[in-house]
Amino acid sequence: LLTHYGRIDEVWFDGAKGESVEQEYYFEKWYQLIRKLQPQAVIAIMGPDVRWVGTETGYGRETEWSVVPTDNLSQSTIAANSQKNIAFTPNGDMRGDDLGSLEKIRKAKGLVWYPAEIDVSIRPSWFYHEAEDSKVKSPEKLLDIYFNSVGRNGVLLLNIPPDKRGLIHESDIAALEQWKQLRDDLFKTNFASGSKIKSANGVNTRYILDGKNATHFTTKGNATTTVIELQLKSPASFNVVQLQENIRMGQRVEAFELDYWDGTAWKITTKGTTIGYKRLIRFNTIITDKVRLRILSSRLNPCLAEIGIYNIQE
Repeated sequence: LLTHYGRIDEVWFDGAKGESVEQEYYFEKWYQLIRKLQPQAVIAIMGPDVRWVGTETGYGRETEWSVVPTDNLSQSTIAANSQKNIAFTPNGDMRGDDLGSLEKIRKAKGLVWYPAEIDVSIRPSWFYHEAEDSKVKSPEKLLDIYFNSVGRNGVLLLNIPPDKRGLIHESDIAALEQWKQLRDDLFKTNFASGSKIKSANGVNTRYILDGKNATHFTTKGNATTTVIELQLKSPASFNVVQLQENIRMGQRVEAFELDYWDGTAWKITTKGTTIGYKRLIRFNTIITDKVRLRILSSRLNPCLAEIGIYNIQE
């Protein structure tokens, strides 16, 4: 498997097994073999690289921390909880919506970068069934999943089962192509591009619009809050904001709000908690030529890589 099929991007250790099965697994030896033969492969779920988000709906948490406690690492505990309808990682008892808040990590013995992977099938089942050819998820549904997985600091694994011919069925292909078109249309125009940017305590403001994830805006001194104001080139109609942290510096932002200028005063457009690699939020369409992002809480100086303002056709 690791030597006869080209590059392997991910090895998924599911952990699901019969209720009465008791068997010892050689996880560490398997990890070593994968690292040797496929060093770029992600070892997932029952592994050290990414964790299961806790459901197979395609929807992640509203607040998703990639940094979580390392306490009580145990493969046996992972296996016991695998594929249950809980939010679980192999780092102690970490169920529910809160995995990485300050309250959770304050007493931790150690911390690890352990992002969530969010899995879902394009069909009702994981394997191909002819009866489901008409039940493939619509492009609009796939876009909603994208917003609630990738757009919530997660990694999306979309299952696309081959049919009895060993090919991807035409219904699946059509949905995927239309989904791609929706995303291409959405992200074609960033209305923030070319904006005049100002921040009283900010450094390198230009980096939030340079299209590079490895550069970032940050704050002076030890400031953990900031306001970034963007004067758009012209009034724009939009209903989506995309935010990205430079995760090479970790994940820091705990709370933020986006405001727009209505001509006489600032009004709140939307708000959120974590950002991480990517945060996408939809809201009611507004028209303005001025927006501001307020970072209300951050664990250290915020390191914001990108801001994007887009419009999705209703």
